[in-house]
Order: sequence, then structure tokens, then C-alpha cells
Amino acid sequence: MACALIACAAGATRAQTVTGYRYWFDDDAANATEVPVSGSSAYTLNAVLEATALAPGYHKVTMQVQDSNGDYGVPLSSHFVQRGTAVAGYRYWFDDDAANAIDVDVTGTGDYTLSASLEASALPSGYHRATIQLRDGIGEYGVPMSTHFVQRGVSVGAYEYWIDDEIAARTPGTIGPAGVVDLIADLPVNTTQGDHLFTIRFSDEQSGWSVPLTSQFSFIVGLPELPTVSDLLLFPNPTNGELALRLTNKDHGSLRLAVLDATGRVVRAEETWNPTGTAVRTWDLADLAAGSYGLRIMSGDQQATLRFQKN
Repeated sequence: MACALIACAAGATRAQTVTGYRYWFDDDAANATEVPVSGSSAYTLNAVLEATALAPGYHKVTMQVQDSNGDYGVPLSSHFVQRGTAVAGYRYWFDDDAANAIDVDVTGTGDYTLSASLEASALPSGYHRATIQLRDGIGEYGVPMSTHFVQRGVSVGAYEYWIDDEIAARTPGTIGPAGVVDLIADLPVNTTQGDHLFTIRFSDEQSGWSVPLTSQFSFIVGLPELPTVSDLLLFPNPTNGELALRLTNKDHGSLRLAVLDATGRVVRAEETWNPTGTAVRTWDLADLAAGSYGLRIMSGDQQATLRFQKN
């Protein structure tokens, strides 16, 4: 029990200094707890009184101040509520609508970290306030805690993306709630050969932007070994599973593709691809172990290998 119970002066006793105090609960003076303090003419109690053994519910605490003669002053009492020692649940509501609070039970614990999503889908877009109260084992609620938040729209209406840090040259686009955009096929790469960053973010119907999402990709202008193939885009690189290859095949001839491990062993069987102009091919590599791999491209008796990393 936390207690800032009494400001005591030694003038209430026969001496001029306070040297200690004792306290007990529910008239059980025989089991009083004695606490010495540094001698002072005035003493303000701002301590935690040991009350963990008390049952939840209403109780009375009584205190007496002791002077330097060992005499105790007049007992002073105060009532308090012993809360439950475990968190048993919580309730929350929005915008001062406590009458429609939502109650949630949790497994009893001395400490509780709220990491759940609060159901707020019925709220209109805009600024709101969420309030939460913890509940103990006897159904008593703690002090309400509030925080403000912004309710965004629920439908994606637009997006924009940019290469590297060129946000000023970002490309905008629109998309409906059920729309799909093939960014790999449509992504214009006006950049230099090498590894680059691709960043995209989305906007809802309230013009609220999401957190930008960034991936790395490799861009190859051309391969001396394959003169008819140009503008190769390997995305993303590194990859966590899905890998896409976009290229332009000038003579529309057949290509043979295979995925190799770091030793040159084929881990994805060779397959034939007949791209016409600019085309995209994808692989699901989620089952491959993390490491360095190569994507081998063959045209007739010519071949080149693009390196990529699997995380």
C-alpha cells in the first residue's frame, strides 16, 4: 500500500523530536510494525507500508509517532482499499464514450504489457482519443490513461514511389480498393547500372500516407555475353523469398534459366523462357537456405550469371 498518510509534529508529544513511528492494520496493534527515523521536530510520512498480506477489500491503517523519550502520540487512522495484486483485465473506450467501454479479460499477472489491437474500425477518419483502465482481481479499476491518435482511411487510393533518395522525382499513381499494380513490370528504371533502392508508400482516401517501404534491387544495362539482352532488373536483391527478373530481349529468341548455389550447383532446374520485348519472370525461393546464389541466363551457346543474395 502506498501511503503519504500524515504530516506529524513532535509538539504533539512531550519531546521535541520525532524518532520513529509504528503502524498496524484493522486494530491489530499487537502486531504493529515499528520504523525508526532520524530525529526531527517535524516528519512527513511518504513511505510504502507493507500490506501485501491483507486480503483485497476495505481496511484501516493506524499510525503513532514516537518521540525521543520513547513515548507515542495519539493514534491517527485512515481507511483504504486493498486492491488485487494481479491484473485480471482492462477496459477501453474512445472519445469519452465510457458508457460503451469494451471489457477484456487477461490472465492474472502482477505486471501486464498491452500489445493488442483495439477495435476502432467504426470510428470516422480524423483525430480521436483512446482511454484504458486496468482491472484487478476484485473488479476494481485503476486510474484511466488516455492517448490521442489519428484514425486513417480504410481504403488505399493512391501510391507513389522513387529510386534511391530521389523523392522529388517520385512517380505517382492511383489504385482502387481492389486494384492491383504490377510494379515490377511497370517500374521505369531511369538510373545507372548497379544496386539501388526502391521506396514506395500508399495513401488512403483521407490523403494520409503510410510508412515508406524500401527494397534493394540490381539493375544491369547490358551483358557483353548476351548482346541481345538489355535493361535487366533483379528485384528484390537481397530477397526473402520472391525473386523477379525483368529484361528486354531484342531478338525475341529463347532463353534458358537456372538458379545456382555458391558452388555452381543447379538448385532450380533449368527452364526455357521465350520473352518478347520486355518481360518478367518470377521464382519462389522461400525454401532456399540463406546465402549467395546466381541466376544463370543462357542464349544458344552464350551465357551470363547474375548474383543475388537470399536472406
